[in-house]
Amino acid sequence: MRYNKIKSHAKINLALNITGKTKSLHKIESIIAFVSLHDEILITKIKSKLHNIIFNGKFSKNIGKNNTVSKLLEILDKKNLLKNNKFKIIINKKIPNQAGLGGGSMNAANILGYFVKKKIIKIKKDEILKITKLIGSDVILGLNSKNSILKTNNEIKYFNNCKKYYILIVKPNFGCSTQEIYSNVTKYNNRSLIIPIKECSILII
Repeated sequence: MRYNKIKSHAKINLALNITGKTKSLHKIESIIAFVSLHDEILITKIKSKLHNIIFNGKFSKNIGKNNTVSKLLEILDKKNLLKNNKFKIIINKKIPNQAGLGGGSMNAANILGYFVKKKIIKIKKDEILKITKLIGSDVILGLNSKNSILKTNNEIKYFNNCKKYYILIVKPNFGCSTQEIYSNVTKYNNRSLIIPIKECSILII
């Protein structure tokens, strides 16, 4: 069986601002840097009535059946964008769960990007945005893994010609649920993260 291989890089929030909430998601504004740490994803089309999603690797434990990847495929099936095609997806988890590194969100984003790039699905940009919102506020960032600012209105500004720095990521033996943390936020900051691009010209690897 022949697989296509893609990388799903972790991200770090250099700054994060919660500005409000919709019915299902919090509105966020964030300065993002992508790092070299990544999950490896293998994808192939299969003859089956169901998709087959497999997580393996050091950080594959405790990932339930309802995850960002299964949610993405469910949405695409409901919209009939996959034309009844089914896929086997194997994800080697190298990004720790509940570490604030966006592992699950970036998995969904990179798989969606793969489907679009390979023309497996044909979709307009505004529809892509709607789909990413149904999965998570930060999923849109994974479609183009570059250092960026995500604004509340989903506008993204990218940083080019960044200086390179190394960073040590330390993950304790416990995790924090993003959903749980956000649910405890009752006051929102409407002030924008207005930081000149020149002051943010760093690249963490």
